[in-house]
Amino acid sequence: MLRSIREPHAPTPNPCPPSETGFEPFTLDPERFFSFWSVQTERESGRVTRARDTRTAELRGCFGPTTDRARQKFHASLALGSASFRGDGECSAVGVDFPQTGLFSVHCWLVLSGLPAPYVGGLLTTNTLTSKAAYGGESDPPGYTQASIATIRLWK
Repeated sequence: MLRSIREPHAPTPNPCPPSETGFEPFTLDPERFFSFWSVQTERESGRVTRARDTRTAELRGCFGPTTDRARQKFHASLALGSASFRGDGECSAVGVDFPQTGLFSVHCWLVLSGLPAPYVGGLLTTNTLTSKAAYGGESDPPGYTQASIATIRLWK
């Protein structure tokens, strides 16, 4: 389990070209950058005691529309340790103004490919919460873990 935090990043020229992503990106804010952090929990209760322990991965995500406003296309390049790979999938809004006004609950998934040997594939899934605070781990309104709690599974 990892925690992702959206990071500010200088705009790149020609962000998220369809030749890379396989889809037309959003006109505004198509490219987003995230850092991934390990978390520490209490052994007995599972309570998170440190939500930003060690930086373990980076993700550059590209997002685009679908015919359903609640869904977005999602393409990503990931770096996890010395391994670099990519993923293709979607994000779906599952709650607007939930659990509180100004918060958006989202579920994302990526089928991972281009993995180094001995891995043959993988899956990244997220439990994501976004708010009026575009960057960083603090939500607006405060009190919620932002942006995602992610699981990356790799198969040999």
